[in-house]
Amino acid sequence: MPTLTSTRPDPALDHRARSLFLATVVMVAWGVLAFGSPYAWAYVPLATGCAALGLVLFWRARHVSVPKMGDGPVLAALALVGAGAALQLVPLPPGLREAISPASTSLLQAVDLPFAVATLAPGGSPAPWHPLTVSTAATLKSLALLGAFAVLLAGLTSFFSREGLAPLAPPLLGVGLLLAFVGIVQKAVLGDHAWGGMRIYGFWEPQYKLTTPFGPFVNKNHFAGWMLMVIPLGLGYFLGLAEVGMRGVRRGWRDRLLWLSSHQGGHLQLVFFATTMMAVSLLMTSSRSGIACLLVAMALAAIVAVRRQRSWRGRLVIVAALALLAAVPLAWSRVDVVGRIATVRLNDSSIELRRAVWHDTLAIVADFPLTGTGLNTFGIATAKYQTRLSDLRFREAHNDYLQLAAEGGLLLGVPALAAIFLFSRAVRTRFRQSSDDRLSYWLRFGATTGLVAIALQSAVEFSLQMPGNAVMFVVLCATALHRAPYVRVRGRAPRAA
Repeated sequence: MPTLTSTRPDPALDHRARSLFLATVVMVAWGVLAFGSPYAWAYVPLATGCAALGLVLFWRARHVSVPKMGDGPVLAALALVGAGAALQLVPLPPGLREAISPASTSLLQAVDLPFAVATLAPGGSPAPWHPLTVSTAATLKSLALLGAFAVLLAGLTSFFSREGLAPLAPPLLGVGLLLAFVGIVQKAVLGDHAWGGMRIYGFWEPQYKLTTPFGPFVNKNHFAGWMLMVIPLGLGYFLGLAEVGMRGVRRGWRDRLLWLSSHQGGHLQLVFFATTMMAVSLLMTSSRSGIACLLVAMALAAIVAVRRQRSWRGRLVIVAALALLAAVPLAWSRVDVVGRIATVRLNDSSIELRRAVWHDTLAIVADFPLTGTGLNTFGIATAKYQTRLSDLRFREAHNDYLQLAAEGGLLLGVPALAAIFLFSRAVRTRFRQSSDDRLSYWLRFGATTGLVAIALQSAVEFSLQMPGNAVMFVVLCATALHRAPYVRVRGRAPRAA
C-alpha cells in the first residue's frame, strides 16, 4: 500500500496550488505597497483577505495527506494571547476592575471624557462598569488583526508542509525588487524631505512630517524593517540555488562560467541582482537600526554557511559570494555606513527620544503590571503618562517588547513569551531533523535569519506594528515553522514493531 516518505514535493504543482501561492504573494504585496497598510481602507481588506486565505489553505489541507504540523503549541499560545486581549474587553464592575488594576480609574478619568464626567462631576452617578482596556475600539482592532494573522499562519504552515517553499521565493523576491525600485527612484527624483514637498508615489503627502519617508512608507525605518525580513530570504535562496546548481559542475573555472550562462545560472544571477538591489535600497534609507540589523544578519548567514561547508574551497566560495553581496550594495549606494553608525551619541535626538519614551513606558508598566492598559492603547495612555518632550506626542514606545508589557502586562506578556519560546524550540527541531532538501533548508535558514533581524530591530523600532510588515512576518514564521513535505510513494507500509 502507499506510504508517506519525507522528501521533496512533486515539482509539478496543480493550478490550485499555484493560485494559492500567488494569493499569498498578493497579500504581501498589498500590505506593503498600500503604505504599509496603517489606514483602515488598507488594513481591513488586508485582514479579511488574510483570514480568508488562511481558511482556504487550512481547508485544502483537510483533503490531502500532510505531515503532522507540530505547530499546535505555538498556535495555542497565540490563542491565549488573543484570549487575554478578549478579557481586556469584558466590562467589569468598578470594585473588581480597581482590585485587578488599581491605576485604571485615574487613567480613565484622564483619557475618557464620559467616564470622567460620571465619576468626577459633583453629585455624579456611581462609576460605570468599564473593561480593563481604556479603549475598546483600539483593542478590538488589534484583536481582529491578531486573529486574521494567526489564521493565516496556521493555513500557510499546513500549505507549505504540503507543497514546499520553492514556488514562493521567486515572486516574493519580485515584490521586494519592485519595492526597492520604488524607494530608489522616488528618492532620486523626489528626495526624502517631507517638508520640501516630497510625495509618496508622487501624489501622497504624509500627514505627519516629523519622519523621513522612503518608498511607500512614511517612516524610513519601517521600509528598512520590511527589507530586513526579505533580504535574508533572498540570501538563503541564493545560497540554496548555488549549492544545488554547482553540485554536478566540475571544479574548473571554465565549467563554472559555462554553468552561469545556463538557465540555472541565469536564475542565480537574477536572485543575486534582486537581493543586491534590496540591500541598496535599505542602505539608502540611512536607517541605523536597519543597517546594523542587516550587518548582524549577514554575519549570521556567513557563520552558518561556512560551517555547513566541509571543504576549505567551498568555504572560500561562500565567503566570496557573501562578501560580494555586501560590497556591491555598499559601493552602489555610496552610503557612509561606518560614519552613520559611528555618529550615534547619547545626546543624539533619536536616542534622546527613545530614552524619554522608554522612561514613560516603564511608568505605565509599573502601574499596570497585571493586565496592562489594553492592547493597542499605548498612544492613549501617554496622554496621562508622558512627562518628557512635551512638544511631541508618543504613540508608540519604539520598543515592541516594552509596549506589549505596558498594554498587556502579565496577562498578555506570559503567553507571548510562551509563544516565542515554543516557536523557537519548534524551529530548532526542524533544523535538527535534517529532513529538508538543500534548497528548502536554505529558504528556512533565510526566513529564520530574517526573523532574528526584525526581532533585533523591534527593540528600538515598531516596524511590526505596520500591518503590511506583519503579513511578511507571518510568511517568514510559516516558512521557518513548517515541516518538510511528504510525498506519496508506492511500497509496502512498514509493519508495527
